[in-house]
Parts: sequence; C-alpha cells; structure tokens
Amino acid sequence: MSKKKALKRTGIILISITLFLFIAWQLLKELKIEAFVVNSIHTELNHYFEDSVHFQIEDMRFRILAKNINLENVKINIVNDKKDTLASLELPNLNLSWNKYSETFNNQFFKFNTLELKKAKLLLPFDFDKIKRTKASRPSFEGRFELEITELIVEGGEILFYDEQNSKSGRVKTEYNLFAQALKFKKGEIPEQFQDVAKDIFLEFHNMSYYLQDKLHKVEIKKLAFNLFKQDITINAAHFRPIYSPEKFAELKGDQANHIDIYLDSIRLNSMKWQGDSMFSAKTIFTNNIKLKVTKDKNYPLPDDRFVPILIEVLKDSKISIDVRKCIVENMNLSYFEIPSGSQKTGSVSITNIKGEISNITNRTDSIERYGKELVIKANGNLYDQGKLTADIRYDLNSSYGYFKVAGSLEPMSISAINQYIAKSTPVEIATGKVDELYFTYSGGNQAVLGEMQLKYSDLKIEFNKILNDEEKGDKALSWLANVALSQENPRKNGKFRVGRIQFSRDTRKSMFSYWSNSLVSGFQSTIGMDKPARIEKLEQEEDDGSLWQKIGFGKEDESE
Repeated sequence: MSKKKALKRTGIILISITLFLFIAWQLLKELKIEAFVVNSIHTELNHYFEDSVHFQIEDMRFRILAKNINLENVKINIVNDKKDTLASLELPNLNLSWNKYSETFNNQFFKFNTLELKKAKLLLPFDFDKIKRTKASRPSFEGRFELEITELIVEGGEILFYDEQNSKSGRVKTEYNLFAQALKFKKGEIPEQFQDVAKDIFLEFHNMSYYLQDKLHKVEIKKLAFNLFKQDITINAAHFRPIYSPEKFAELKGDQANHIDIYLDSIRLNSMKWQGDSMFSAKTIFTNNIKLKVTKDKNYPLPDDRFVPILIEVLKDSKISIDVRKCIVENMNLSYFEIPSGSQKTGSVSITNIKGEISNITNRTDSIERYGKELVIKANGNLYDQGKLTADIRYDLNSSYGYFKVAGSLEPMSISAINQYIAKSTPVEIATGKVDELYFTYSGGNQAVLGEMQLKYSDLKIEFNKILNDEEKGDKALSWLANVALSQENPRKNGKFRVGRIQFSRDTRKSMFSYWSNSLVSGFQSTIGMDKPARIEKLEQEEDDGSLWQKIGFGKEDESE
C-alpha cells in the first residue's frame, strides 16, 4: 500500500472515530448525563414541594478543556391541581465552572468554582403558603455526595411577586442581583438556616414597583440591598404615592381621605430580623431626606363608621411581634394641605428640617419589661420656615386607652405666618403679631386631652374678611371689636399673664395630626381670650388697663379672668 493511501485511510479512520465519539457523547449526554441531572433534580424538587413540579433543560454542554458545564433554557414550574402556575424559574443561561478535575470530582465530593446565572426570571406568590411544602426529612440527594460552590452569581435577574395572578394590584416587579460565597451542602445533613449552607449572601433589588391592593397607591424603590447574615438593609429613593392627583383621588374615595405622598431618599435598617408575617425587629432605623405631603379635601363627608387608631393602638392590635429599639429621622419636610368645606382655597401648614428620634417601638411584653413602658418621640423642626418647634411625646405602652403626654415649645416667630392656614379656612386673618415665647404641656388618651399653654405674645391684631357682607365697613367693625375684646399682648401691661387651657375632645374618625393641631389651637384660643383660661398669673404690679366693658364705660374687670 502506498504511503499516500495509508495516510488517507488513517485520516478516514480518525474522522470516523471522532464522529463516533461525538455521536456517542451526544447519546450519552442525552440518555445518561442529562437524564440523570434532570431526573435527580426533578425528584428532589417534588420531594420538597407537594404541588406538581415540572423541570426541563433545553440543552447541556460539557466543555472538557474549558472546565465548565453550560445549561441553556432551564425551566422549573410548580403547578396546582388545576394546572395553574404557582411559581416558576426561568434560566436562559447557567454556567458551572471548576479549576481542577482532581478537586472537583473526587470520591462523592464535588467542588465547583463559580455557578453563574444570567437573567434568571422568578415568579413567586407573596403568600408562600399558596405553595405546599414539606419539611426536609432526609438530606438532599439522599446524602450521596457533598457539594461546594465558591461563588454563586446571579446578574440581571427579574422577579414578579403576586397576590393574584391576573391582577395588576398587589404585584411587585423588580430587577435583582444575588451574590453568595462558600456554598456547602454536607452529606448526611439537613440545613436549618442560611448560615448552614453559605458564608455570605448579598441580595440587591433595583427599580422595584408595587401596586397596592387598594388600586389607589403605588410604591417605587430605586434600590434595596441587604446582607442576610449581617442583617442590614439599605433602601434608596423609596416613593409611596397615590396613583391619582389629589382631586381625582378625593373623587374616587368619595369621602374625606388623606392623599399621602411620601419620598424617602434613604433608609437603613441595622440588625434587622424578621420571620414572615409573625415577627419584625431592628436595632436602629436611620432615615434621611424625607418629603411628606398630605392633602385633604373637606368638601367630602367623613364616614360615620371610620375609626382612626392612635399609634400604640396600632402596635397593640398588630398581629406581628414588633420590636424596634430606635428610629432616627434626619432632614424631614412635612407639608399639610387642606381644602375647607364650602371652599376651593387651599390652606397649608409646613414644618421643615425636622430632626427627631423615636425609641422603644414595641408590642412585646419582654421588651417593655426590659426597656420600660414608654414609647418616646423627640423631634424639632421649623414651623413655616421660621420659629423652631420642639416636641417630646411619650406613649404608655401598658395603657388600655392609649395614654400619652406631650411637652413642647416654640421659639420667637411672626404669628401672621399661620395665615397660610387659618385665612383659608376661617374669615379671620392675623394682621400683625409676634410669638415671644411659647411652652405647652398636655396629656390624655384616645378620646380627649387636657393641659396648659404658656404663650407670651405682642402686637396681636386680627382682621375679619367678608363675614357680614361685601361691604368693607362690616369687616372693619368686626376687626375693631375683636382687637378691643381680645388681648393684643400677653402678659398685659398690668402684669397679668393669661395661661391658656388646652382642652379638646377627639373625633376618632380623624387623624392624629388633626388631634394634636386642634389641641394646640384650643390653647391659643384660650390664651388670647376666645375661651376661658386655665388661670391668671400676676407677673407685675401695674394698673389694670381695663376690660372691653370698662373701655366702653360699664362695670369692673373680674380679677379672676
């Protein structure tokens, strides 16, 4: 045989052998390896989930020289008896790599370098009880081998959480990345917690959106990141807002309801723990740069069956065990807008640059016994960007009727600033006036409060706008009578200091903001003479300037008033 023919025959044989080995490998892969992987995983999944699990792999590539396995279009579906999909996982690409064959495949021990999943899509119910699960009664894969993975990386994934499959409300859609280190599944052991299978797990969500079940509100979060082991969570650019404008929102509600729009630039939860819907705790919650806008249209009725609980009533009635040691608030701006009944004008109240701390937020008996029975709120901010308003609020966590006490103060500012609110809701307007000093204390429960206000003010003048008729004379006459009848300063020139009485009975259909603000208004009204004072103190010995009746020639001033 010639040398040329021998080389040709050798080439044909090599090509045939290569082709045979390739076909054999494909058959082995399809019939043995892929079938083993699919059947093993399918069996394991059905062992932990009582619902029917469907598992499939479209393609599997075993690259010997590159030392990796690549799976394409992996799909896992969990369906109920009606064949409805309860949960699913789609993996367009799964790549498993290793460094050395001797380390990776060694006597029932598998050690891989990286497990990388790209664009993994998850569909999960909020309520995991919708998926029937069984607790592990035996080790994974019957304890036949041990598995270690140095790094698990999931990039560009998507998750859709749902309450009801075919409803837009009650759904969260988000992108996510996942990173886990030193995953270990030991032969013969049943993992009880994440720490049993990994050294570190870090999860990050992006562009999260959630439509609430009421179909009126939406939550958007730009970034949410947390470490499962360190139990720290960071949230950036969180926005809770109604879907509709204040006008449309009020029309859809059909009654008085707060249109609440709140934006939080950042939130950080330190040492957080949670157990589904039964327990939540955190050592410290830090919040920064909060913008809270509340709008209410009083042209709509208040529902008779509405009951707005106060803070500790919410805690006590909660089915979740809550324990937060401290919540710190930095740079919060609050704006309240109100459209009075019979009007389209909008009054406003604003407090800017609020800083505060809330401590001992709990409904747990053991925490109350250990840290005390008071939930404490300490805060300060600038009222209408002027006077600094400071408040100390303390709730009794053991009280059966929501007992609380409030103490606060306001630094000097112009009284006319409150025209932004009262001039829109009443025919009264503050022409001039200055708060020189203000202190207040009151206490009560979920129904009523009682307390005192010590307000020193000067140069108070009030104007009435279009109350009798459209003639200017009527307005001027009322303004004159008001400024004569009401004290334009406190203490008066005779040294008598009028201590205002804070007394207010709550309409339980209204919010705590209404409760607190109306309590302070009652003290202001009592101080300036629109209602009886708590008492009269004599600060100086001077001649009395006389009451309204004395000024027009009748009677003497009652020394008790």
